[in-house]
Amino acid sequence: MTIYEEPPKSSSSTEAAVNVGRVQPVVAGLPSANPSASYWLQEPSPLLLGHRTTPQLPETVDVVVVGSGVTGSFAADALLEDVDASGSSSSQDSVQKVLLLEAREACFGATGRNGGHCQPMVYHSAPDVAMFELATFHFLERFVAENNVPCDWRTLPGGGVHAYLDADLFALAEALVETLALSRPDLASQVTVVRPDNTADVEKIESTEAGIDTNSEKPTLHSLRLRGTAGALVQRHAASLWPYKLVAWVLERLITKHSASGAFNLQTNTPVLGISKDDGSPSSQTDSPWWIVETPRGRVRARAVLLATNGYLSHLLPSHLADLVVPVRGQVAALVPPGGSTKVVTSETVEPAAANVTSVSTSTVSSSSGGVSRSCVTVTKTGHGRTTTTVKTTTTSHVPPARLTHSYVFVGHDHGLPDGQGDRDEYLVQRPFTSEPGASGTIQSSQVTASSFSSGQASAFATSSVSAVSAPPVSGGHFIWGGGRQRAAHAAVGEWRDDSVEPPVARYLCSQLAPVLDVGGEEPSVPLDAHSEWTGIMGFSRDHNPWVGRVPTSALSGEGINPKDIPSGLYLSAGYTGHGMPSAALCGRAVAGLIKHDLGWENGTTSEEAASPVSVSVPLVAGGKAKLPNCFLITADRIRTAQSMYRPVGDADLCGFLEELQHLLAQRRAEIDI
Repeated sequence: MTIYEEPPKSSSSTEAAVNVGRVQPVVAGLPSANPSASYWLQEPSPLLLGHRTTPQLPETVDVVVVGSGVTGSFAADALLEDVDASGSSSSQDSVQKVLLLEAREACFGATGRNGGHCQPMVYHSAPDVAMFELATFHFLERFVAENNVPCDWRTLPGGGVHAYLDADLFALAEALVETLALSRPDLASQVTVVRPDNTADVEKIESTEAGIDTNSEKPTLHSLRLRGTAGALVQRHAASLWPYKLVAWVLERLITKHSASGAFNLQTNTPVLGISKDDGSPSSQTDSPWWIVETPRGRVRARAVLLATNGYLSHLLPSHLADLVVPVRGQVAALVPPGGSTKVVTSETVEPAAANVTSVSTSTVSSSSGGVSRSCVTVTKTGHGRTTTTVKTTTTSHVPPARLTHSYVFVGHDHGLPDGQGDRDEYLVQRPFTSEPGASGTIQSSQVTASSFSSGQASAFATSSVSAVSAPPVSGGHFIWGGGRQRAAHAAVGEWRDDSVEPPVARYLCSQLAPVLDVGGEEPSVPLDAHSEWTGIMGFSRDHNPWVGRVPTSALSGEGINPKDIPSGLYLSAGYTGHGMPSAALCGRAVAGLIKHDLGWENGTTSEEAASPVSVSVPLVAGGKAKLPNCFLITADRIRTAQSMYRPVGDADLCGFLEELQHLLAQRRAEIDI
């Protein structure tokens, strides 16, 4: 038995598994020692791989951050953004020390295993949550652009498509947008409802006949390349990216900037076994206690500890808080796009030939390289006293399918399950097309020989040639397609191991994309091949919102609500319920602001804002602030409400999208008194 806990093997699932009577969520163990191979981790950073800033762990630091994904990396970055390369800041005489601990390699957890897309949820979220996710999206967009981060960030021109496969679900989603328009038209205006009646095509024809130029035509289900869809909603803001490379850049910058001063220390392959208060540390009614962080390599004392471990959070929390965030395993595949079409281009050039050519001649040359074939026919003739040479060239090339201009989410009932129990919830982005490594354009010459020229011109025509430039083979364009959880044993609720993929889910992912989306190819029923398949661990929240902020001292002890709780020194940012990319970065910055306030470090958050349990503003790098939603903040009252008023994650997951949308719509209508 290693330090990576090995639980009993769970029974394998079958295609016809019914997700009834799921096991109760278990407390997460440590991350698996041999995780599945994620597409995003095929190019690990040489600096980060196996990195340990110091050979030994420091004995004492100011802050320990556990977890090196988006949350942990952006929290560490915010903690040290006022610290220069010498380790000094305007608010502290001594070096402010931040230690980042990672159980495996840096960013090899959920961030390095997700679907590679970032899309704020506008119509489905509460307005303050929607605004925060929009702020996070634009923050990341600016951050990548201003720092030239090589993470393949692509703001998708078409936005994000939410395709509803069943009429009952689409009707509820459409009603959500309609009710949102009554209270927040600014948010509703960012969502386009696409119905299956093709009215947009009719409007385009009528506008064209009337002489009106319409470049802002509404999309149709056909233009969105959807198949068999009841309707769709298109959100304006969506992006695809290589998430590991984003985090790697942040961590590399922290290491490079603070390597000399020791302000930042990254220790990979150093799992945290447990945390506890330091009973020997001085404390008072106003000072929070120190913490002891246990690892296989020793212990570290810290003034503050931030758990940015998401699905693994329950491993380090007291048992009575373990059900706040439950591990749930997701599965993703990188699917190979089907073969593209054949494109034939013919061109013809006519030019005068030499006057003394007195006969007709023809010649043909062909070449093929790199998936591109070319043929050339030359005809020389005389007519009506004029001599001409005609060169006709035909080029045949392999054309890959057009790259998707949207990201996609597919929502519907899984009619493939025998009892109809279970919903499908898939998400998709496409990687860019690339050339095979090592391929390059080369020039090949093929001789064109004339058969009957006059002796004076034969040598000139004999040395004529046609050059063929070979194109590198087309590759890439992989569809990053995640979901199919309803086909996993117990829908993967309570599963914290990411070292294997479930065969029923793998078969589902390979076979279910082409039937709902035109991805090229001629046969939607033919499964796509998987370039790679992997799993990752999400953290599902008991009340469906992330848990961000200070853990109340009374909540740690289980003593109940104490309105005069002093800061415990323990902080969380976790529980994104599979939707972390449009919120985790600013959640990390928000909790960093709280830590800086509590430790007396200068930051952009006012004392009143940081101290208040109901208001936290997040300073943005480029200026301005974003408000952390109140429903994200950790309070003793929220913990009590979540555990007494909300169903456990496994039970809530059984209810499905229909009940969820019905409840959300009723709640929204009640708020605007419809």
